[in-house]
Amino acid sequence: GVDYFDFYLLHNLSETSYDLYTDEDLGMVEYLLKQKRAGRIRHLGFSAHARPETIERFLAWKDCFAFAQIQLNYLDWKLQDAGHKYEILTEHGIPVVVMEPVRGGRLASLNPGADAMLRALRPQDSIASWAFRYLMSLPNVAVILSGMTTLEQLKDNLETCSDGTPLTSDEKDVLERAASTLYNAVPCTACRYCCEACPQHLDIPKLISFHNEIKAGNPGTLRFTIGAMDPDSLPTACIACGACVPLCPQGIQIPDVMRQCAEEIVKLI
Repeated sequence: GVDYFDFYLLHNLSETSYDLYTDEDLGMVEYLLKQKRAGRIRHLGFSAHARPETIERFLAWKDCFAFAQIQLNYLDWKLQDAGHKYEILTEHGIPVVVMEPVRGGRLASLNPGADAMLRALRPQDSIASWAFRYLMSLPNVAVILSGMTTLEQLKDNLETCSDGTPLTSDEKDVLERAASTLYNAVPCTACRYCCEACPQHLDIPKLISFHNEIKAGNPGTLRFTIGAMDPDSLPTACIACGACVPLCPQGIQIPDVMRQCAEEIVKLI
């Protein structure tokens, strides 16, 4: 055994675990703080797949954490609103530990168009190295976790991180363009004009983000969020009245997207 833990995580803050972790009668966080005061935990943190507003609410309840672990990469910066999560943690002075830096390997092998964009700038670099350099360009990233399966991947990561060269502004622009080709995203800008006309009071931008997330091939964490939502707030509640369509600056056929998203969610859960 050991006398203390250097770093101890409260596991998986999410919409479904929030009430459990903040239950004052159970006192889970208070127990961990007691262990910290006793010297058994040096640094107390939490991991989260929660949405930004849940993380903000959690920190408003008890802002006592030394670090936080979130899924963060250049695709999820917008797709899972990871950029917003990063900004919240930064504002609270909480260093970020990154999980899924290459999104389960998805960002190590791109489609031909995206691959060509990156190799045109740095032909000698691996595609995976772009994901790590992106994260190393973020000042509040303290640790990047990487699940490596081959010696070659280990060597490549060591070379990338030993060099530590951040992305240039041109490289950031190219990487953003490459990321936009990785999923067939509905081009919602979250202006929310559609919400004003919806008789079902649906949060249409949020539901479209679910659709984009599923299309990008990483729907797993959505199960937590969707499972905690009122059925009346899901895309299955859309009555396809079409009142939203003429209000959309992007010309999105929203009822069609809601229908697709409803079908995807049924399969997901």
